[in-house]
Amino acid sequence: MAPSRPTFRDVGALLRQADAHARQAMAVGALVRQHLLPDQAQPLREDDLSLTGGFVESLASRLTEALTGDAGLASQLARNAVLAHAPTTRLLLARAIEVRLNRQSGLIGLPTPELPPRIESQVADAQDELSEAAMAVIIAQSRFLSRAQSFAIDIDELPPETLHGLVRLCVAWLQDQVGADPLLLNTAADALLQAFDERRTRPHRLMRFCHLFELPRTSADWALADTGPSLTMAMLERAAGLSADTLFDMVRDPGLARLAVVLRACGVDGDVTARLLEGVAALASLRPDDLPLAADLRSITVENATRLVAGWRNMDPLVPQGAGW
Repeated sequence: MAPSRPTFRDVGALLRQADAHARQAMAVGALVRQHLLPDQAQPLREDDLSLTGGFVESLASRLTEALTGDAGLASQLARNAVLAHAPTTRLLLARAIEVRLNRQSGLIGLPTPELPPRIESQVADAQDELSEAAMAVIIAQSRFLSRAQSFAIDIDELPPETLHGLVRLCVAWLQDQVGADPLLLNTAADALLQAFDERRTRPHRLMRFCHLFELPRTSADWALADTGPSLTMAMLERAAGLSADTLFDMVRDPGLARLAVVLRACGVDGDVTARLLEGVAALASLRPDDLPLAADLRSITVENATRLVAGWRNMDPLVPQGAGW
């Protein structure tokens, strides 16, 4: 007999569970071998680990070639610089989880993840700014998922501040380990960073679409089958002020308690939150019986949820520094 769904006897239990997950996750400095936290009973999935490893190698190859003109040191740079840069590792893991959710999108009635109805409907008619933003999202999302099939990722999946820190770490390692000319390395690094245009990145395009469409507006906007996982998380990033890597890490929680609190902090109705959590659980292959009941979610006040999320935002090392779209 399947175990019965747990019932929270008071809303404080759900809030404490969510806050415990948040504080554990925020304490992590880097990806440590097979686990994000050595003492946490949430081991990383093998497919997420494998894809994250591919992303690390892909990024190291691109950076080595850009900095030295030769990708021969890519494997060493991957181990000694890319994996050693905690913000990059966290973000690449988040991108791996995002890819997995998109690949499973057929489970929620979305057979083509790069064409969510919410975005596709904006391309059909007018040639206005919103239509252009929608087309840009479709192209960027298609490229992201297509390259992930080959375990590859673009440099512009990293936010500017993360890329800047990673490039400087790579320069320092190359200079110390292989005796490369520091002047040439720094010149190449400056050229790489100056060529980076955040406005052309996929995360920026998702956020710009949210901005132009004024998403989220109402609880009705949180229909996972209309928006898809990537746009849904971009909406949450915009509404809650948490970074994408933190939000995608929440998908690893068996009961999705942190995600539930974030949704309530955004003013999403308890019943709508319950449906959205069920969709996320299906995409993430989580047990629906572990999810909180709609009645428990309705008991979470927006004030209590907002207070918790504000604390998590203060602990988030990659929290966005303001709208740039």
